[in-house]
Amino acid sequence: MIADKIKALLPADLPVTIGDLPSPNLEAIGLLEYDGSANTEYFGARSGSTVFNPILKVVLRSSSYPTLQGWVETIKSTLHRYHDDTFLSIMLVGSPMYLGRNEQKFHEFQIVFNISVKE
Repeated sequence: MIADKIKALLPADLPVTIGDLPSPNLEAIGLLEYDGSANTEYFGARSGSTVFNPILKVVLRSSSYPTLQGWVETIKSTLHRYHDDTFLSIMLVGSPMYLGRNEQKFHEFQIVFNISVKE
């Protein structure tokens, strides 16, 4: 699962969950994985190797706006332009978006990344 690998890249002290955010009155960072474009073979690859392009939406929630800004910067600087043997690239889409406050008055941000994964 891509989100598990992304979580391992982030600092351990961040309250990261995968798949959804917990109760609306808890501070949290949710990693939500979506299908991207279809698998395609890539130039120079051994036969049958493909690239999968999922989309990762990161939703952040905190009662403290400065804390949230710090989390956004940490995630952005850790993931944007990251690459290794599995991830050909992780690229920020646009810029982090402030979503406002939820019903419990927690601030929320959203960050979206396009990912290219070797399979």
